[in-house]
Amino acid sequence: MITTIVTFLSTRIVSVIITTVVVVAAVPTLIVAIHGNTITITSGPVASASRTNGDNEHARLVLEVKAATDNVVVKLNDEEASCDSQIAQLAAVSRLSGTATQAAIDKGKGEFHNSELPLLNEVKADEDEFDHLTTVTSETEQTFLVRISTVQVTALGEDGHSGTLVTVCQTILVEIRTIVVTVVIQPQPPKGGEGDDAKVKV
Repeated sequence: MITTIVTFLSTRIVSVIITTVVVVAAVPTLIVAIHGNTITITSGPVASASRTNGDNEHARLVLEVKAATDNVVVKLNDEEASCDSQIAQLAAVSRLSGTATQAAIDKGKGEFHNSELPLLNEVKADEDEFDHLTTVTSETEQTFLVRISTVQVTALGEDGHSGTLVTVCQTILVEIRTIVVTVVIQPQPPKGGEGDDAKVKV
């Protein structure tokens, strides 16, 4: 039986160092070190880790990749729901008409969804690609799990770093607040008939 331990360490949002250790019982260890998009495999005499898997093993690996994808999709959708809720709360402090406020809120929600959609499509495309591979190994699975997890870290951040979606949401909130709360007062022109006497004294 193969026990997989995936440890994620990130120093920046888009620079993720991921080390995957595949331990095979009763045989030497195979270590797959992945740095960003560069994959370095230090191989040992572990025949079972590199051989073509049977149907059951193939199905198991596909299921694990699907579970990882579903987990990321849920987290991205939760982030969208959270941002939508924060956007909607701005309606309570709006100084614009209801129609104008709703238009600003809908625009903000649309902007966030458009930012999230490519990330959702990316993880689903990774899952679909893995599902259609004829031959898969545990190394192949780890490569796809890294790709899927990198999308999550990029979108949501890690270890105190804000992800792209978090930043997008905060930007949208600031923009909408500026629109619905800030009231620009136009200067009043002097009343007619008063001529130069209608100057404002400082």
